[in-house]
Amino acid sequence: MIIDDHIRTLIRAAEVGGPKADDSLRALVVALHHACQRPEVRARTAALHAASSPGLGAYPLDADGYAVAFDALTDEEAFLDAWRRYGIVVGKGILTDGQCAAVRDGIKARFNALSRGACDFDRPETWGAMPADENGTPVLSRGFFEIYHDDILAQIRQNVRAYVHHVLIWGRADLWSSFDRLGVKLPAHAESKALPLHVDQNPNVHPHFKTVQGVLALTDCPVERGTFVGVPGSRDYFPAYGAMAQNRGEFVELDTNASIAPQLAAQAQPIPLRAGDMVSWDSRTTHANSENISDQARMVMYHAYGPAREDLPEAVAARREALRTGIGSNMREALMHASKKSRYSDYPALAATRVPEKLNILGKLVYGTESYEKIIAAPAP
Repeated sequence: MIIDDHIRTLIRAAEVGGPKADDSLRALVVALHHACQRPEVRARTAALHAASSPGLGAYPLDADGYAVAFDALTDEEAFLDAWRRYGIVVGKGILTDGQCAAVRDGIKARFNALSRGACDFDRPETWGAMPADENGTPVLSRGFFEIYHDDILAQIRQNVRAYVHHVLIWGRADLWSSFDRLGVKLPAHAESKALPLHVDQNPNVHPHFKTVQGVLALTDCPVERGTFVGVPGSRDYFPAYGAMAQNRGEFVELDTNASIAPQLAAQAQPIPLRAGDMVSWDSRTTHANSENISDQARMVMYHAYGPAREDLPEAVAARREALRTGIGSNMREALMHASKKSRYSDYPALAATRVPEKLNILGKLVYGTESYEKIIAAPAP
């Protein structure tokens, strides 16, 4: 086990905040690092990452039709068993209701500011005034809200429970946050259509376990509002995507004429999420998302972590430059990848509305502006 009573105490102390929160966060990172280094944990992690799926199946749903979510603080074994079995796991209560509401309000404020008051998120009759760049590409494109750097994103990236969720998956504490986007699907809107089945890892480039992806629900995401769609247990089908890759890019869409397509399509399962829960998946897992056919907006954040690459100066430099400029980019080793590069290119407008990030010590670590090696090697106070 990684999460013990001592680590739970540190997590709760960090969540309280206050002047000593950074001390609790430093102690938490060190405690998690040492827990992950135990031989039995390292053996479990290696087996987990090398495991094959036991076959296609259905991810469990609760009595209300939402995905069963596991609390990483109390359900570690069940959490990891779901990951092994499905290549998909839903973490419970990553954000509180209040935190979700604050992010939703922040999204609405950014829409309003970018359009100089002309586009009101809550008034469909104004959506025709949605901000667009000089090429006519709207800031809300293919269901992605094309901002990559802002304090509303930073407060999720440095969220303790989101970090611990990924420590369990990776079996290591030195993680960087991905630099990805918010997702917004407005009801009955042209940019709210479904994404097709695909993988976001190219077997011709990275044939083995490489990347974790995730969606954090900021609203309830029942099927009709649009949600993540996965094919649980589909990792063993991943090598077949090699023949479908048109280049060395990481986004590989499922060819509907491929021999595996009928079976994967038949097993594709919507994974309805409650606000505050986060679904994570191995990038070798076939997935998609569904159209919003409801009368309410779907709001999510695309969010994950991966191993920090402090040994790659170019990756550290790229992350720091992205934080400085606020511009999305695509550098996989720096955890700055997305299924496609940002299409909205009015960067001055984004900069004018950006709220600067307020990073605690965990935020500085997951952003790459502070070194894990330095903190882990420091003597205990």
